[in-house]
Amino acid sequence: MPMRLPILLLTAAALGGCGPDHARPRTPGAGQEPEAAVPAPGSPQWRSSPTEGVTLSGGDTLLVETGPHVVLWPEGAAPVAPPYTVRAGMRKLHGRLQEGYGIVFGGRSLGEPETQQRYSYFLVRGDGSYLIKRRIGAETPQVRPWTAHTAVRRDTDEGGRPNELEVRVGEREVAFVVNGAEVARVPAAELDTRGVPGVRAAHGIQLVVTGFAVVAGSPGGGEQ
Repeated sequence: MPMRLPILLLTAAALGGCGPDHARPRTPGAGQEPEAAVPAPGSPQWRSSPTEGVTLSGGDTLLVETGPHVVLWPEGAAPVAPPYTVRAGMRKLHGRLQEGYGIVFGGRSLGEPETQQRYSYFLVRGDGSYLIKRRIGAETPQVRPWTAHTAVRRDTDEGGRPNELEVRVGEREVAFVVNGAEVARVPAAELDTRGVPGVRAAHGIQLVVTGFAVVAGSPGGGEQ
């Protein structure tokens, strides 16, 4: 049976209809206490590594504010093995053009110090390019370097634009998809593919994640 993690929906209230500089959380006035973000009943809970310098808020919408770069995954998420697909919609509300964000898969020991973590990751950034890398403890070897592709929506003067990301993990190959277009296909042997999926965000950004889901099986039932 397909396995789905809770889907996160973006609401207009979360974005406020503003660009990145205007979409930052409101600062409470004098004598006011900051509003605590309380997830709605049944909303997904997320874990992060590291935990300090990172703010997670929202219920059906995940709003991430980073100091350091961060890896996120749903509380209680179980490891998955190929074939499966990880997908999410993401929009950077604030942050520098070159700071990337995207999908993590094949994660192991994510709650441990970074030197003990292993995972693969697929990022995009505001200049219209994508990156595929691995973390193997302290090492982060490139699988595909930053590469420009027309499918990746570039930032504008008004801020970041939404990008829909998918990683289709097969036994032999892994396909990387942005906004419905395949941008790369990599042999599975070059990546970590068995483990916990999640999200990665670079340092100093504000990011909204929507529709995060993990679905078991190959797209269309085919073998990759």
